[in-house]
Amino acid sequence: MAALIEWVPNISEGRRGDVVEACVEPLKSAEGVKLLDYSSDPDHNRSVITCVGDPEGLKTATLALYERAVELIDMNQHSGAHSRIGAVDVSPYVPVRGVPMSDCDALARECAQAVSERFNLPVYLYRESAAAPHRQSQSDIRKGEYEGLAEKMKDPLWKPDYGPDMPHPTAGATIMGARPFLIAFNVNLGTTDVRIGRRIAKAIRGSSGGFIHIQGAGFYLEGREEGPVSVKTYDEHGAMVTHHGSFSRETGVVQISMNFLDYTKTPLHRVVETIRREAARYGVSIIQTELIGLAPADAFIKAAKWYMQVDNMKNSQIIDFQI
Repeated sequence: MAALIEWVPNISEGRRGDVVEACVEPLKSAEGVKLLDYSSDPDHNRSVITCVGDPEGLKTATLALYERAVELIDMNQHSGAHSRIGAVDVSPYVPVRGVPMSDCDALARECAQAVSERFNLPVYLYRESAAAPHRQSQSDIRKGEYEGLAEKMKDPLWKPDYGPDMPHPTAGATIMGARPFLIAFNVNLGTTDVRIGRRIAKAIRGSSGGFIHIQGAGFYLEGREEGPVSVKTYDEHGAMVTHHGSFSRETGVVQISMNFLDYTKTPLHRVVETIRREAARYGVSIIQTELIGLAPADAFIKAAKWYMQVDNMKNSQIIDFQI
């Protein structure tokens, strides 16, 4: 069985479609790599890219993406709701099939060294690749964000694992490492009071006493005029399909933005229902949820079983898994 690794880089650009397309372009033809999905969020000013491939192909694709992002994204001009430290903010490698976590760790370290040397870029290793416990969480590495990065690097505790001890003048720094599947999932609330979102985020995230496998933060997303949005995916024959739609918010909303670090231990429905109950305390309801990037089907099947109370249903009963 051929080794298959998922690679989910996040770039700090979600508003300039031409820049996102330029960054993604070399990944479409990279040997040994398949581009599965990419989507942009203008409020966060961030794009999430999902690829799968073999180790050699992903190393080549990694260098190609960093080359474009370092050239085209200037962090001095960047603003957005999501915390970030660099043009390619995070670059994780996830075991999918026929590969242990240790191989993803080795790939992350190999890519980190190559990126630091070629682009003179500081690299922090995180999650399964972290050199110390205080570096395991990307949230901890991002504290202070790009604007506070130069000062943070003066602390020996935050010396980069690879590359120079000062930020790249335009691309900042980057986070790389091996990790299990992560689900990026947002819950939007029908309120403009960001204080409510922050209180709820504090209640559900592990670092402040909530669910141990949840990272979360509350953001205010400003209202916008209606406008176009597109997401690129592949169909069952491998052809790229562009899905066109529109966004529209008459007023701003408050978003609980979350990372599910282990959905098998902390399922989506449990957290969503906790948010629903917490929001009800303030007379607020959930108006929308959002999946960012790709996720295992099992995570949503578990949610469907719970909401529909089909306790004895097996995944094998779903026809899509049998054909």
